Amino acid sequence: ALFDRYIEARKLADQTRENYIRMWNCHVKDEIGRMKVVEVRPSHVKLFYARLSKADYSRSTIKLLHDMLYPAFEMAVDDDIIRKNPCKLALRDFGRDPEAREAITNEQQEKLLAFVRDSNVYNVYFPMLVIMIGTACRCGEIIGLTWSDIDMKNKQVSINHQLIYRNLGEGSRLCVTTPKTDAGIRDIPMTASVKKAFEKQREYQFMMGIDRDYEVDGMKGFIFTSKNGRPLQPSAVNNVLYNIVDAYNKQEAAKAKKEHRKPEMMPRISAHILRHTGCTRMAERGMDVKVLQYIMGHANIAVTMEVYNHITEYARIEKEILKMEDLMVV
Repeated sequence: ALFDRYIEARKLADQTRENYIRMWNCHVKDEIGRMKVVEVRPSHVKLFYARLSKADYSRSTIKLLHDMLYPAFEMAVDDDIIRKNPCKLALRDFGRDPEAREAITNEQQEKLLAFVRDSNVYNVYFPMLVIMIGTACRCGEIIGLTWSDIDMKNKQVSINHQLIYRNLGEGSRLCVTTPKTDAGIRDIPMTASVKKAFEKQREYQFMMGIDRDYEVDGMKGFIFTSKNGRPLQPSAVNNVLYNIVDAYNKQEAAKAKKEHRKPEMMPRISAHILRHTGCTRMAERGMDVKVLQYIMGHANIAVTMEVYNHITEYARIEKEILKMEDLMVV
C-alpha cells in the first residue's frame, strides 16, 4: 500500500512507472512487500538484497529496487509512520558486477561497416548502422524516426519521440512515447556520411516499394522498417546486429585459417554498443563535453563525463607528462 501511494504521488514517465510496477510485482511484492511498514528493519532490507545477490541478480537490478524502496520508506518517515528509513545504509556491493559494454574500436568499426556494405545479405542495413553510429541515438529513437524528422536542406535530425514495445492490456505492440526526459528532445546535426546514409535509405525504400503509410499512434513514414513498412522492433534491430557479427566472425575464421593466422573476432554488438561507440568517437575527437551531453540526450552530465573521462584520460596523462621533458637531462 505504501508503494502504491508512492507511485501515485511521484511524477514518472509511463514507461518508468510500468517498469517500477513490474519490478515490484516480480521481486518485492511477495517478499518484504508482505510486511507491515512499521515492522521492517534495516536487517530485513539487507537480507532481501543479499538473497537477490545470491540468486545472481546484477548490481544494477538491486540498485533499481533500492531506488524504489528508499523513497517509499522516506515518505513513511515524512508521514510520521516510522522514525527512521530502514533502507538507509542498507545498499552495499550486493549483486554481480555489471558486464562491461565496451565501444568497438576504430578498426573494428571500419571492418564491420565494410563487411556490411559489401555483403549481399546485410548491405540493406548499411545506412542504418552508419546513422546509429553517426548520431549516437538510442534504439527507440532510431526506429521511431520518420521522414518528417529529417531536414536534408539544413542537415538536421529532430529527436522528439521514440518507439517502444509494450503491453497496454490488449497484448504487446509498438507505441509512440516522448523521450524519457526533456534532455532527450534535441536536434542533431548530420555529418556528410549520415546525410548520404539517409539518402541511401530513401533510395532503398523507393526501390523496394515499401509502404510508407503504416501508422503507429497516428505517425507514419517510418525510415527503418521491414518489407511491409512496419517499423523495426528493438529486438529485431539487435537480432540483425547479432547475425551480422556471427556472419563476420564466420568469414574471418575461414579467412584466418586460409592465411595461417589467428582470427580477429568481432565482439557481440547491440544497439546500445553502437550508441556507446558513436559517443566514444565524438569524445575521441575532442568534442566539447556539454555539446556531447546535448547530442546524447543525457539529462545528467555525470553520465556523459563517465565516457568522456575514460576516453580522454590517457591523452591528458600523456600531455601532462610531456611537461616534464625539459627537466630531464640525459
